[in-house]
Formats: sequence, structure tokens, C-alpha cells
Amino acid sequence: MELLPLHLELRDSNNNNSSNNNNNNSSSNDSHSGSSHYEPTLRKNKGKKQPWFSSSSSYTKTMNNSNGRSYDPAISRIRTTTGVQYRSATSTQRALEELKRKRLETQEKRRAMSILALLFVVAVTVHFAGGSWSGLLGMKNTTKAGVNDATLRGSRDKVYGETKDLGYGGERAGGLPAVQPEGGASTTGGGTSEQAYGEPNYEYKIPPPAEKTYDAEREFLLPLRHFADVSDPNRASDTAYFFHVPRAGGSTMKEIIGKCLTLVQSSDVGVRDGHGTDPVLAVLEVGSSKYVNVDTTTIPGIQRAVDLGLSNSGLANVVISSYFHESAALFDLTHQGRAFLLLRDPIVRATSMYWHRIKEVGDLDLTTTIEDYAQGNGIENNWMCRFLANRMTGELTKDDLEQAKAILKDKFLIGFLDDLEESVYRIMKFNGWTFSEDETQKMREEDCIKDLSVEEGGSNVNPHEYEIPKRGSQAHALISWQTQFDTKLYGYARELFESQTKEWGTKERKKALKKEKKKKAGGR
Repeated sequence: MELLPLHLELRDSNNNNSSNNNNNNSSSNDSHSGSSHYEPTLRKNKGKKQPWFSSSSSYTKTMNNSNGRSYDPAISRIRTTTGVQYRSATSTQRALEELKRKRLETQEKRRAMSILALLFVVAVTVHFAGGSWSGLLGMKNTTKAGVNDATLRGSRDKVYGETKDLGYGGERAGGLPAVQPEGGASTTGGGTSEQAYGEPNYEYKIPPPAEKTYDAEREFLLPLRHFADVSDPNRASDTAYFFHVPRAGGSTMKEIIGKCLTLVQSSDVGVRDGHGTDPVLAVLEVGSSKYVNVDTTTIPGIQRAVDLGLSNSGLANVVISSYFHESAALFDLTHQGRAFLLLRDPIVRATSMYWHRIKEVGDLDLTTTIEDYAQGNGIENNWMCRFLANRMTGELTKDDLEQAKAILKDKFLIGFLDDLEESVYRIMKFNGWTFSEDETQKMREEDCIKDLSVEEGGSNVNPHEYEIPKRGSQAHALISWQTQFDTKLYGYARELFESQTKEWGTKERKKALKKEKKKKAGGR
């Protein structure tokens, strides 16, 4: 005979005890009658129905082993021979804590999976941004200059690519491979951007250049529209243009371009030995440098280069000239020029020009003093401002100066003779020029630039010693008057040079500039 769970409740009154005993007997009889299922009855407690096994103010006790039940403190449960078990309060608490722990574990697993998924997405994005999209989208590398596909060499603070470390502390983004013109000359110093910077070459397609338009106030820029702006991306079809300011480091820069970087130049050297009448363009080797057989240092020579299609031939890596406005005819919308220049203090430059003409050129009488020279006997009047604003005769005005400033800001990467090494690496970065892949050759190229960049190096040094007129002297006053617009333009160029440091400067120069700005801000 199976014993059923039994609940006993102690009552204060005898009547209740008697009633309760009758109920228990009735229950026992029902169980003897062979009922196969037992349902505990609900009792009323202060107007509320509660199951007989619920916790209440009434006292509940369990039967001992002789009545078919046992209590095991180790597991805090009430067992019956029928298999029914009742959990204690401490067991319920443990169950709740177990549920809480599992819930936390589930949350941690989901968080970990989310982080892994995010890392995977980032890894895939970086991978494809590193060049795989080019293959997926069918992009092709440009290996010839003058192609129709406009390609881009990225630079710092543009969206074209991550910046990479330049050998001398500068930075540049992943660039194009070395462009190999039809004549076989490399646009770099024998290497690619991967060779110089230790990173893969990335190529990005960009929209073709659009014709620039200007309002009435900036109409003077219209003839120069095919010179790329400094902010424009560097396309493979662009050609570097060196605006040669006399006695401002031009000869040294030519040596660096030809001797150190082994780039093909277009200057006056290529027309020597009768090559000025060649019917077609060609690259010639003169000494240790290479030149195209055109003369871009004269106006007739520029016209001949235009007729022969110099810019779209891709033969010249650098066009060199002092005729900025006339040189605009060399370029077109799809073959633009990227202009840079080196500047020198106007008074120092004018003094150097005087002694150069006295001692080397010989077109000034030896009796001509520097005071006579500065009074108008041969001195150049505001050369930089006139050649930039294209005002070769007449008196210069403030408007001419403002035009020269605007041209300098929009069209030129600025360099300085007294900061030549820094300027050279900015120019390299601006034009995408790189060093040789061979480590030995690369070291030679770097040493070559350093040697020519020092004050005593380069072919620009005047072999004759001379003194710069001191402030307060008559010579200094006269030269200052003849170069007053150039002096203002030179000061403005210094400001541009500092502003261009953010994008084109070396790491060391950027750090120095930040430190200087913090120092100024702290002193206020």
C-alpha cells in the first residue's frame, strides 16, 4: 500500500484538531480506495487560497521515517517514498544564483563573439584597403607616362592612403610604381615607392582633372590653369616644373635632380652639339645626367618644346625654366605641371648676382660699385614679383604683389636655399620621387643630396668671397628699395613654407613646429 504525502497543521482549538483528524482519516480512506492520483487540496487563509505546501504563518512539520518520509540536511530537501521532493529556502537561493551565473556567462560569450566579429571586419577592411580592391575591381597599374587613366599618388591628410615613413624622417603615402617613359628613363631615382618606403605600392583611380574656372578677382590665374594646384593629387601624367630663380640655389638643385636622383631634365643642356634642330624628341646623356633635346630656358626653346609635344611625350621628369607664364603653354588639362621653387633672401640674392656678374659673367664694368649697381646700373628690380605677376615693365603696384602672393600660394611648393635638405625632401615627396631599390645605390643617393645641401656644397656657391651690405649702409638701403616687393613676397613665402609643413614636411620638422607652437601658446 502506497503512502501519500500528508500535511499536518496544529490548531489552537480542540474542535479544529478533531476536524483535522476527521479530514485526515477521510484522506486515508480515499487513498485506500485505490485512487491512482493525489491532488493536494487548497485551504483558505485569511480569505486567500494557498496550496497546502506553501509557506505561511502556520507551522508545517514533516513526518518521520516511520511514516514514509525522510529529511536529509545535506541536500536541504524533503524526500518521500513517492518520489515527491520539496526544496528548502536555501536551495532556491542557490538555484537563483546559478541562473544568474549562466546569464552572465551567456552575456560574456555574446560580447566576445561581437568583438571577434568586429576584429574580423576591421582585418578584412584593412586587407582590401591595402590594394586588394585594385585586383577585385580590375584596376591596372600605369606603366607609361601620358596615359588617359588618371592615377594618384596619395599624400598625408588626404583620403588616398596611409602615410609611410620616408628614409630621412619624412612621410608619404603609398604611391605609384616608377613610371618608365618610352625613352627608357625612370621617373624615380631607380626605385619605386615600395623600394624607398618599405611598403607596397597602392594605386587608386580618381576622376580626370576638370578645367578650373575663376571669378573676376582671380582672373589672372586663368592662363596658369594647367599648372596643378598644390592641393591637387599627383597624377602619373603630371610633370614636375622647377621655376628657377637666379642665384637662389638653382644650379645645386639641377645637380641633385640629375646627379643624385638620375632624373631626366629639360633645360638648356639638351640642345648642345646641334641637337636644338632635331626633328623629334630624344633623351641624351651628357656627363652623368640625362636631358631631353629641347631648351626650356628660352622663349623660342619653349615654343619648340610645345611644337614637339614635350609634356605628353613623358620623356622629361622635370622641366626647368625661369619663364613661368610662357611655360604654361607646355601643359594641358591631362598633362599638367607641378611647380616648385627655391627662394633666397632678396638682399643676399641681389648681392650674389652683383659679384657673379662682376667676377664670372663679366658684363659689368669692374669699376661699377655695388652702390652704382643698386642705383639702377644693372640691378634687377623685384625680379620674383615681376616674373610671377608677369609685369615685366612699368611700376609695380600693390595689386601686382597680391597676385604674386596668390600664385605662390596656389601653384607652388616652397623651398629655401638656407634650408635646402628639408626643401629637397619636400620636393621629392611632392613629386613622388624615390630612391633606388638597391641599398648601396640608395645610400649613395642620400649622401649625394646631403653633400650638395650643405653650405659649402653644390655648384651654386660663388667662388669669390664677398660681404653682404650691412643694415644702415647706403648699399643696403639702395638694394632694399630695389627689392621691396620681393622682400614682402619672401616673408609671405616663409609663412607658406611653415603651413606646408603639415603635409610635406619631414617628421622632425613637424615635431619641431608643434613644439614651437606649444611654446608660443604657453607664453601667452
